Amino acid sequence: MPLDNASIRRARSRIPALKGQVYVNWGGSGPSPTTVLREVDRFLKRESRMGPFHPQVRDESRAALAGLRASVAKLFKAKTDEIALMDNTTSGVNLAAAGIEWKAGDRAIVTDLEHPGGYLPWLMWRGRRPIWVDLLQTGASDDELLSNLDAILSPRTRAVCLSHVAWLTGRRLPLREIGRQCRKVGALLIVDGAQSVGQLPIDVGKTLADVYTLSGQKWLMGPQGTGAVFVRRGLRKKIRESGAGYRSAARRNLNALTYTPQASAMRFEVATISPALFSGLRVAVDACRKVGPAAIERRVRKLASGLLDALRDCPGIEVLSPPGPAQSGLVSFRVKGMDAGTTADLLLKKHRVVLRAVDSVPPCVRASVHYLNTDAEMERIAKGAIALARKAAKSR
Repeated sequence: MPLDNASIRRARSRIPALKGQVYVNWGGSGPSPTTVLREVDRFLKRESRMGPFHPQVRDESRAALAGLRASVAKLFKAKTDEIALMDNTTSGVNLAAAGIEWKAGDRAIVTDLEHPGGYLPWLMWRGRRPIWVDLLQTGASDDELLSNLDAILSPRTRAVCLSHVAWLTGRRLPLREIGRQCRKVGALLIVDGAQSVGQLPIDVGKTLADVYTLSGQKWLMGPQGTGAVFVRRGLRKKIRESGAGYRSAARRNLNALTYTPQASAMRFEVATISPALFSGLRVAVDACRKVGPAAIERRVRKLASGLLDALRDCPGIEVLSPPGPAQSGLVSFRVKGMDAGTTADLLLKKHRVVLRAVDSVPPCVRASVHYLNTDAEMERIAKGAIALARKAAKSR
């Protein structure tokens, strides 16, 4: 679908949160379009009218979940049996960390750019097993990152966990090159896709990822509490199930006290999930595929680059995103002399800009720019930030 002005206007009209304000917190949680809301509402009303366990509703629920797995697989260029449904990205990372059969002296690696959901699971297991967690310094370039990774990888490294797009700066990491290094030592590559899926094309085969997670509520604009995870075929012995339940078992026998897990990635789906919410996510994923991730990426990077250029020209603003054109839709900056929370509050109060204050080191504000935003909105954000920078400079 071409991303011309008319199609952008139509898409924006389906998201009420874009009226009367500039919404640039898609990387935190994106408001769902009315198409997604209608699907969730339709499903819930059908459950209410007929009962969730009515045979027709149950059949429709199973079909909806199967359809979502198939749609995510197409989005990832993966096989349907490699997709499990989760409630968010962090659950996918925990799935991997808990599924490894840790032995004394084993090591995991996380980067210095990770979201807490990407590094805390490994620290938890370090507290429960005699293992090590190493911190990869990503440096200022891909070459420096890869050199630093090569220096700390060892035959004892069981997993490398990192974000495809860094949640704070928007830096995009070279997954394929990292994956090659991981495979040389037999380490699993676990990818946090919270900030990539929905704004970039993803081919999991080319990334060499063993596990790749997504959150439904961010760039895909699906409902809260939805997500999925890709688990590469052939990892049954390397990533075991960390839990079991009705949905994860292909066969079970109470009298014999035996069970057989699902052969597909469904073995990681343990408990009941909401068919209505996940059917809404299917609509969101299908919409992303229809627009085209490549077209989305081009528009996102163009808009974000324009915002970055405007902010870099202001002496009272420090930009944290990487130099050069935008690598993604995440634009992080600080207004000198003003804390991040105050900056975000004033941008909302005075300029009707919704973005996020990030509790990071250093604290900053982050605009996550999606393809539904506009050039005029980028100008509005920049003018608001520059006005705050001038105000802060006068008060110093």
